Amino acid sequence: MDNLDFRFLNTIVFTAIFGVFAIYHLCSYLILRHKILLHYFIMIFGLTLHWSLYFFISNTFGQTAAMIADKASLFTAMLTTFGLLMFTKNYLNIKRDKYSRLSKIYTAFVIVVVSLPILHFLNNLLARIGWFNDILVIVAAIIAMATIFLNIFSGFWLFSAPKFNKYYLYSYAPILLAALLYISTWFLKRHFSFNVNPILLISSILVTFQLILFSLLLGFKFKLIEDQNLQIQLEANQMLISEVDRQTKNLQIANNALENQNKELDRINKLKNKLFSLMTHDVRAPLNNLSVIVAMMEEHLADDEVKQIMEKLKIEISDKIDMLNGVLQWSYSQLEGIELNKKRCDLQEIFTKVKNEFERTAKDKDITIILDTSSPEIVADENILKVILRNLISNAIKFSSKGQKVVLWSQENSKNIELGVKDFGTGMDPNWFDQIKRGDKPQSTRGTSGEKGTGFGLLIAKDFVEMLEGEMLCESERNEGTNFILRFKKEI
Repeated sequence: MDNLDFRFLNTIVFTAIFGVFAIYHLCSYLILRHKILLHYFIMIFGLTLHWSLYFFISNTFGQTAAMIADKASLFTAMLTTFGLLMFTKNYLNIKRDKYSRLSKIYTAFVIVVVSLPILHFLNNLLARIGWFNDILVIVAAIIAMATIFLNIFSGFWLFSAPKFNKYYLYSYAPILLAALLYISTWFLKRHFSFNVNPILLISSILVTFQLILFSLLLGFKFKLIEDQNLQIQLEANQMLISEVDRQTKNLQIANNALENQNKELDRINKLKNKLFSLMTHDVRAPLNNLSVIVAMMEEHLADDEVKQIMEKLKIEISDKIDMLNGVLQWSYSQLEGIELNKKRCDLQEIFTKVKNEFERTAKDKDITIILDTSSPEIVADENILKVILRNLISNAIKFSSKGQKVVLWSQENSKNIELGVKDFGTGMDPNWFDQIKRGDKPQSTRGTSGEKGTGFGLLIAKDFVEMLEGEMLCESERNEGTNFILRFKKEI
């Protein structure tokens, strides 16, 4: 087999081998998307192009193709060198924050490797200075060889880093030997004539062996990455389990504390109910009985002076009953969790019941209670509505003079139902009602017959109206009377 046939066969075989390696690692990169695979592909692709240039340099495709191939050899050599630099930097994990000086050296090498083909191309395109091209080619050969030694140096420097770094250094012998043989042959061939085929064959075999070793290293590298990711995931899972356990314990502690608080609240609630029961049965009931006894005694007394004393006593007892009722109702209105029992209520029936409750009080002051129900029904909680009306009627009677009247009224339009209590007594200061709207307890004032008040009545009425999703308004003028309006949205 002559030299020409041997070179062609050598070029075909190893170009095909390198090409298969390049395609395989390109597909691996497209699937795994890891930069180290891309850099490895660039190195093998440059190597494949560089090895295939012999087809053109040998004048197989003409003189022009041979000349272009000769000029392109610097580009393919630098492409291979660039891939090898980036592959090594990525494999050894040379980062600026960890190995600042070494990272800067690699950056400088990359700049030189990228710059050489650009200068070579511009010189051939514009200046065409022959000696400058020769210098660039020599520099390219030197930088390629320097890259090999830089990578070996990096392997020694980072030998004690992750364990696969030492494998990289161990596997570097083939490419080092191949580079020495190839570049030395290239230099000698420029000045001497000798048979380079055995050296090219050995270099090709060494490079192929090197590619196999690098491919194996990549496999081990990804296995290490997979194991590290698995370890990280296991540690993360363990941390998550520990955090869940900690949070569960905290929740259990919080739940126990909440249960204890609920028990304490239940105990306090029972105590509150006992207190209200005590005030209702042991305080309010005797006061009501005493009021009835005083009224009966007053009817049978003939002495006017004693009658006046009994009248004052009856008023005092009545005031105390009103105060106690106000406190109980106010306390009830402040309790959370009151369940409403809304239903359709007959306003005429409710007005009549409330009016009957105030017959004696109204009769004592010669006040007439009038019912004016233009709207016969409303959807509300009947008991709460009665509490509201009782407070408003009590307030109206308190500030009305003898012989006047109090009107319980209701009306409706397309949107609202309004009801309220209107009197024609002393009226009230607008600032007084502003305090109620703000939720403040207003200062109590005496009624037309000296009745005392607690100031709770209107606050209770306002809170209960809002509880029924309504609004309480007040129209009042001094010495003209007061009209309290309860406005509720109409429910269909």
